[in-house]
Amino acid sequence: MNQPSTPYIIRPGRLADAPAMARIFNHYVSTSDVIFSNDLLSSEQMRHKLEPVIAGRFPFVVAEIDGEVAGYCYAHLWMPDPVYGHTWEVTEYLSSPTTSKGIGTALLAEIIFRSREAGAHSLISCVTATNVPCVHMLGRLGFERVGCVKESGYKFGRWHDDLFFQLML
Repeated sequence: MNQPSTPYIIRPGRLADAPAMARIFNHYVSTSDVIFSNDLLSSEQMRHKLEPVIAGRFPFVVAEIDGEVAGYCYAHLWMPDPVYGHTWEVTEYLSSPTTSKGIGTALLAEIIFRSREAGAHSLISCVTATNVPCVHMLGRLGFERVGCVKESGYKFGRWHDDLFFQLML
């Protein structure tokens, strides 16, 4: 028999979620190659990253389990030049105990819906090639692989490729 999925809610994100988001982000910085960074973020730095998302009225949602942020997803400008204003990038991370439970798919599906409603023309996602679950999730949600930058990041003693995916809205 299948186990029931973890009960969660998806709600709009807010600046007050920054400390939990920084903890999730920092876990992957320290333990994984899914983030090409070695810099841990403070809560204040995460708030600073979120300010243009909120000010720009980009979609931003979090998943909560028992009142705790279990994951987050938001859209933001892909490039700063106004000619790219309707092409947005999506960023998503889940706390490690909540992966492979459908929460990431639900968060990204919500961002796709909200991005379409907000006037985005396309969504871009940049993923480390070794992040196979994310690659599969993007494919299930209609993203197409549109490029690969070989050996673009060096972390944990080895080179990693960046894959680019796009969803036309």
